[in-house]
Amino acid sequence: MDVSIEHSCVGEGATSIQALPPEVLFAIFKNLRMPDLASVRQTCTHWYDIVTNNRSLMNRFMLSLRNTQIYEGCTECKMLTNTRSTFEKVCLKACEIRWSPGLWWSVGNHVVELTLNECTLYDVETLINMMRSTRGTLRSLTIKSTKFNSHSLAKVPLDFRMERLHSLTFRSSFVYDELFCAFKQIGPNLKTLKLTFSSFEHGGEQLLHFVAQLRSTLEAITLSYTKVNRAILQQIGRIESLRLRKVSLKACYELKERDILDLAHTQPSIVHLNLDNLFSANEQFLRTLSAFLPQLKRIKLRVARIMNLHLSFLANLKQLNYLKITDSTHAKGNLDLSAYENPCLEKLYVSAASFSRNILPRFFERCPNIRSLTLYQCTYENIHDLQLAFSHLKGLEYLNLQRTFDIGDNFFNRDVFDTVVMPFERIRFYPIANLRKLCYLNLSHCRDLSDQTLMALSFPLLKKIDLRGLHITEAGIESMVRECPLLEYVLVDACKRICDNAVLYLCRDLRGLRLLNLEGCKAITDLSVEHIMRYCRSLVWLNVLNCPQLTVEAKKRLTTLRSLRSLHGHVDL
Repeated sequence: MDVSIEHSCVGEGATSIQALPPEVLFAIFKNLRMPDLASVRQTCTHWYDIVTNNRSLMNRFMLSLRNTQIYEGCTECKMLTNTRSTFEKVCLKACEIRWSPGLWWSVGNHVVELTLNECTLYDVETLINMMRSTRGTLRSLTIKSTKFNSHSLAKVPLDFRMERLHSLTFRSSFVYDELFCAFKQIGPNLKTLKLTFSSFEHGGEQLLHFVAQLRSTLEAITLSYTKVNRAILQQIGRIESLRLRKVSLKACYELKERDILDLAHTQPSIVHLNLDNLFSANEQFLRTLSAFLPQLKRIKLRVARIMNLHLSFLANLKQLNYLKITDSTHAKGNLDLSAYENPCLEKLYVSAASFSRNILPRFFERCPNIRSLTLYQCTYENIHDLQLAFSHLKGLEYLNLQRTFDIGDNFFNRDVFDTVVMPFERIRFYPIANLRKLCYLNLSHCRDLSDQTLMALSFPLLKKIDLRGLHITEAGIESMVRECPLLEYVLVDACKRICDNAVLYLCRDLRGLRLLNLEGCKAITDLSVEHIMRYCRSLVWLNVLNCPQLTVEAKKRLTTLRSLRSLHGHVDL
């Protein structure tokens, strides 16, 4: 909650600090981390004014209310009515909400993103009044797991328009026909509609009317994890003047291959298509789909037995920059990517594939601009192919090798490359440790990795690392924090040998640590809490579940950590 502290900067250095021009202070403040910027606002009125009156600084703050009863005259309403701060991002979680005009007329004129998560609204009229208050600025509305005590709109006037509202999301919610009717009138310029884990009335009749009303502006629709059927999808695809660019149908289990092909035929403008967790596509389907949608840039799908993935599918997609593919056969050599050449490809996600010898080096030689690579639970006829592939991916920033059981400590050991004889004489080995642009690394559940792997890593730009379930100790952690000093997100949950000294190295030597997952680290004691309280100044997320040696008093002490926003450990913040 925003509370201004009405006092001046004091102390011997106050005069010189106050004498700095506002533009100099702004240049300093914009480089601060969020906890430090929040502290700056409460230092003195001069600094408070500089932060509050600068939109780029205030945009970094979010107004978040949790487990609160919101009604006219409540404490939160009074505080927000009197504040000089403005918030573009507002999130209400687990709140009981009644219409409070004083609150929304004071903050509504600045809100750009509004999220209602696990809330209970007195009625739909309350939501409509909130929309009326934010109509001039709101661009994105997200409603998650939210209930309405009454959904009648019989007497609610819809006498306004939200010209800037471009994105509407319903997640894990029941979307009443009244909501579709309301937003059909007040949101004429919607570009994105997302219905995920949600259901609707009367077989989606109002959903169809809603999409038809928005046909001139709607570009993206998400129906993942809904009961959308062939009839609905067919009618959406045939709406005149509708030109969809992004479609997500993940886990829509009632849909079949012919339904997707009908949509592709009637909506050739689609460039992003998500068919993840749907049917396993065969070669004929892929050939027809790529012919209908040659402009595809992003696709996610599951495949069955494919004789030649390149000729049947990939060869037609010259502009593809993101490919996520899951092999449902687990047959060796089923995914032969070696002939595909695409310098536009930037992100690749392959799951459950079994690669034959030489496939990966040849593929990455033809697609050298990949920045994000995920090879989840894949197996390799020759693991050295994966090592060799990194010689072509010098711009790699994101690497996920989760559950790669074929790799061991020597995969990261630089000495091994002098002894391995490979047939590619003209290609120099480029070990993973030399990927200097890497920012994210996931090695979770690679069961044969130990401290030797961490001692071989040296990533000066690495910010996130996932080491869940590895047999690592304080020795590996000490080396890792020394060679990867910019780490902000560290996951070592289920690492049973992580002890208090390892936590000390993480907290003391990683000055920018923001997220730390220690769940299931059974060796840590209250001394780890002492390290966290003493050294962590930027930590916002912490998980200490299933740490049996932590006392209740130590966990309660964690709730006093000023920067912490989310604590998992059977203690409420």
